[in-house]
Amino acid sequence: MSSQRDEFPMSRRWLIFASVFFMGIMTAFNMFKAPPLFPSLIPELGFTDATIGWVMSMFSMIGVVLAFPAGAILNKLGIKKSLIITGASLVIGSAIGALATNVPVILASRFIEGIGMGLISVVGPASIASLIPQKKQGLAMGLWAIWFPFGVVLGMNSAPAIEALAGWRAVWWIVAALSLLSLLFVIFVYAQPPQEAQTGAVEQKAVDVKPDYRSIVFVAIAFMAWNIINAGAVSGFYPSFLQAQHGMDPQTAGFVASITSLLVLALGPLSGLVSDKLRTRKWLMVFAMATAAVLSFFAFGDNLPLVWVFLIVMALASAAMPTGVFSIVPELAKKPAAIGTGMAIVAFFQNIGGMVGSAAFGPLVAHPAIGWNLASLVFLVPVAIVGCVFALLTKEKRSKK
Repeated sequence: MSSQRDEFPMSRRWLIFASVFFMGIMTAFNMFKAPPLFPSLIPELGFTDATIGWVMSMFSMIGVVLAFPAGAILNKLGIKKSLIITGASLVIGSAIGALATNVPVILASRFIEGIGMGLISVVGPASIASLIPQKKQGLAMGLWAIWFPFGVVLGMNSAPAIEALAGWRAVWWIVAALSLLSLLFVIFVYAQPPQEAQTGAVEQKAVDVKPDYRSIVFVAIAFMAWNIINAGAVSGFYPSFLQAQHGMDPQTAGFVASITSLLVLALGPLSGLVSDKLRTRKWLMVFAMATAAVLSFFAFGDNLPLVWVFLIVMALASAAMPTGVFSIVPELAKKPAAIGTGMAIVAFFQNIGGMVGSAAFGPLVAHPAIGWNLASLVFLVPVAIVGCVFALLTKEKRSKK
């Protein structure tokens, strides 16, 4: 047994983690390479202002559809094969998109890319839970929490520059090549470490424990509330809000709106260290939802200094929430066989949150009697309070030092 453990020192575990993390970044990069290029895609491929949103909505829809099948795929095929399917979907989807000449083909390519998003949301955290010892899970999940904002920043800032040099199709080809590199990285370095040694009554107890699915559902509902606010309303509409309400040009508005994601790149790992130090995951979620509730009172207001307060403080919540969620689910699952199902539940509610947020917030803002600030007050504040309540209802067994 000691020789098996020697084959998996922490250095090797972190290398395997890096392969999964790189694939996660490429998944988000695939998703967010498109929005900066909408002005080019609309006339060339035949979209309209009313239909271009499907280029992004496809990802959330596939995430909802694939959430539970992703858990089944994980349990059936294992982590490595599931990651290979994830990487292959990114490569194939992006390559097809690069060749697209009309709306149906580009949407079909986004569907295929969306398969990768649906899978990585479940397989990524499950793989990390099996790789990294529990005492370092907070740090690992804090690092994992930045795969999405990393991809957002990469897509928003690199895609316009690449298009300016070689056209929008070059963006798709470059992302396909990088996705292929991430796939090869996983193929060559990924290996599953042996389970920790368990004997006698300890082993039997580990087999007999039942996952706390009730608390997992509470976590998932809290995360759905978070994504209604962060993924649906804020990520989807904040650049438009800054242009309409504060007179910023599109480039400035896009950069300002991405400041939260930039800060999360540093704060994500820090939140993981705090989680490990305080030995809690639940209270990171409570902090994030309570913060979102307070910030939603002025996030979409007329006061520009308060907008900056929102962008900076929201980064703290954006680092804490996914770290808490992805760290606590393996603990609530209690055994490796249940982690995939737990992550599938979370992914299902997570993607519903993104869909609901974008679908509901836009019409509220457009209503002549409501507008930006009132939409935030009547919609986002109550959602945040509900999320905070479910985070508080989650049971957590505090680990001992």
